[in-house]
Amino acid sequence: MKFQRLIPLSVAVLVWILSQVFLIEPKFFYAALAIGAVAIILGVKFIVGREKAVAWLPLIIAPLLFSVSFSAYAAIIVNRLLIQFIFLLVAWFNFVYLKNLYYYFIHNNAERAARLDNLLAAGGFLTMFAATAVLFALPAFLNWSLLVTLPMIAVLSGLTFVQFLPIKKIAWSATAAALLLNVLILTELAGAFSLWPLNFNVLALLFAIVYYLSLSVMRLYWSDNLRRRALKLPLILSIIAVLLLILTARWF
Repeated sequence: MKFQRLIPLSVAVLVWILSQVFLIEPKFFYAALAIGAVAIILGVKFIVGREKAVAWLPLIIAPLLFSVSFSAYAAIIVNRLLIQFIFLLVAWFNFVYLKNLYYYFIHNNAERAARLDNLLAAGGFLTMFAATAVLFALPAFLNWSLLVTLPMIAVLSGLTFVQFLPIKKIAWSATAAALLLNVLILTELAGAFSLWPLNFNVLALLFAIVYYLSLSVMRLYWSDNLRRRALKLPLILSIIAVLLLILTARWF
């Protein structure tokens, strides 16, 4: 099993190298993404695939969405220093995620479940920011319709919720209604935000904050702790963050 210990670092390094390749040769963008995706899938498979009681496919969602979303985001910005930071962030996320999976499944370290839960929450917030920033920016580059954007946001939102189920050991049937309701609300809000005359980064950050509030509600629901006292702090912080963004953003 020694080779499994090398999987997190190997995948992270490979993903970083591939990002440098498509930065130097943009024509290799899709090839680099595809190879990186295969490496991530195989990494997760080799770590948890032998656990027959575990539905391992949802475990590939977080690193795949994080990598693809930020790679696409890097493709639409011009600051090379920020691009390099993004590539390091993607490599780091893949390393930490796979490392925690390794200790959780191979060494049965129950403490890693809490770390994975927090990592998925932070990763989900960042993923939704990067993904929606790209989707909100695309109309400036392409003949991109809102009718295409909204279904994609619905799917992305749903997947970022589903990625928690194996770690929390929750059956789809037990949470499907609440999950779909949250996805519907987020999709409608995304449609409303897309009509606002704000920079795509600001719109994406607004959506990511609302998404994180929605995710906080779901996490409380999954832990049977959905009470006013528990919800009060994330609700207040989200409202303050949204108001600050709206009041300080440049309109038009």
